[in-house]
Amino acid sequence: MIAAFGDALGLLATGDPALWDVIFRSLWVSTLAAVLAMAAAIPLGVVLGTRSFRGRWMINTVISSFQAIPAVVVGLLVYLLLSRQGLLGELRLLFTSWAILIAQFILVLPLALALVTARISDLWRRFGDLYQLDGANFATRLRALVRMAPAPLIVVGLTVFGRAISEVGAAIIVGGNLEFATRVLTTAIKLEVEQGKLAQALAFGMVLLVLAFAVNLAARLVAVAVPAEDLERK
Repeated sequence: MIAAFGDALGLLATGDPALWDVIFRSLWVSTLAAVLAMAAAIPLGVVLGTRSFRGRWMINTVISSFQAIPAVVVGLLVYLLLSRQGLLGELRLLFTSWAILIAQFILVLPLALALVTARISDLWRRFGDLYQLDGANFATRLRALVRMAPAPLIVVGLTVFGRAISEVGAAIIVGGNLEFATRVLTTAIKLEVEQGKLAQALAFGMVLLVLAFAVNLAARLVAVAVPAEDLERK
C-alpha cells in the first residue's frame, strides 16, 4: 500500500500524459455542466422563490425527488436519447465528452434548482419588502436578487460542481470510459482498480480528493466573505 502511494505521487510529479488528460477533461466537463445548470437554475429559482401560484408545491416536490435520481438512470436516459435510434442520434454525441456533459447537466440541475430556490426564497422573505420588489417585473427581481446574493449563489455553484465531478455511473454509460477521449477521474479510478493498478487509481483518487477539498474550502471562504448581516447594510 505504501509503495502504491509512492508510485502514485511519482505519476503526479512526472506529469503522466494520460493522467493529466483525464484531469483536464474532468475539470472542463464538470465546470461547464455546473455553469449551465446554474444559468438555468437562477432564473427558474427566482420564479419559484418569489411567486406564489397553483402547482408550485408540486413543482418543488418533483425537484426534490429528482435530486435522488440515480446517476445510472440519468446515464441510461441520455444513452437512449443519443443512441442511433434516439431523438438526438443524428448528432452523434454518444461516447463523447459532450454526452458526459449532458448527463452531468441533467443530474445536477435539480440540485442547483433546489438550492438556488431556497436561497432566493430566504432573501425574498427577508428583503423583498425592504427593496420594494413585490411589484417589480421579473427582470428587475432577477437583477436585484442576484446582486444581493453573489456569495450564496457562488457557494451553490461550487456545490453543484462537486456533485458533477464526483459522479461515475452516467459517465461510464454515455462516455464509455475511452482513453484520451471520454475518460474522467471517477471512471478512471474504477478502471484502474478493476485492472489491479493501484498506483494509478490512487493518483486519480488523490486528485479527486484535492479537488473536493479545494471546492469545500472555496465554498467556506466565499460564505464568510459576505456575512449574512452585510446584506442588511447593502
